[in-house]
Amino acid sequence: MSRRCGRLSKAALLSLLLVASALLLDTRARANTGGISGVSGMQGSTCSSCHSGGLTPEVRFVGPNSVAPGAMELFRFEVQSVVPNQRRAGFNVASSEGRLDVLPDQGERRTQTNELTHTAPKQNVDMVAGWDFTWTAPDTPGIYTLFGAGNSVNFNGQPTGDRSNTTTLDVEVAFDTPTPTVTPQPPTPTITPTRAPVPCVGDCDGSGAVAVNELVISVNVALGNLAIEACTDIDVNDSDAVEINELIAAVNAALAGCV
Repeated sequence: MSRRCGRLSKAALLSLLLVASALLLDTRARANTGGISGVSGMQGSTCSSCHSGGLTPEVRFVGPNSVAPGAMELFRFEVQSVVPNQRRAGFNVASSEGRLDVLPDQGERRTQTNELTHTAPKQNVDMVAGWDFTWTAPDTPGIYTLFGAGNSVNFNGQPTGDRSNTTTLDVEVAFDTPTPTVTPQPPTPTITPTRAPVPCVGDCDGSGAVAVNELVISVNVALGNLAIEACTDIDVNDSDAVEINELIAAVNAALAGCV
């Protein structure tokens, strides 16, 4: 009985220490998890003004190169990571003219400046994250440009270990344009596989070790300040919540290393 109580006291102490550490978390590093506008490259700014340290991903638009005046067409923007630990991505798309609009279940939002961005970093599927959206062409024929920036991130709660890239797509708006010119493939349905055992509890960025900042992230998830997606490897039992035994396991992994 006394041994069990001792374990509970240790758990309570560890929780207090981790909560205290969480107060030191740089909130600026989490401020843009819901996406920002103005970094598509159209105005000259990109995600690289804040994020750095990772490897540059491949980014691309998928969609028609020519549309009819006033037509609403389907497009897709994709970010392809070149390293496994950059396992999520965000984006910002803007257009020289015309209207951009979101589609359901894409994890995106439209800003007041007629730009699109993510609502939360999207999990890669086969190293790629993508968002479908629509663009309504202007009524006046001409050449118009879509601007896109994709940020490939390691999702460690910091702007380090990430890298972005930009691209553009010129679309001709002309009469007598076959519609659709290109039909993008629908997004691949997300299939949730049976989760393998977590090799290292609390290893948010998949580096094989648990760092102090990852402990802080785990505590913030437990407190409800961050979504469980901020560190899925702290949720060992897939309960969508962080329990005290999981925090203790993360601390032990930080102290003794991952098995």
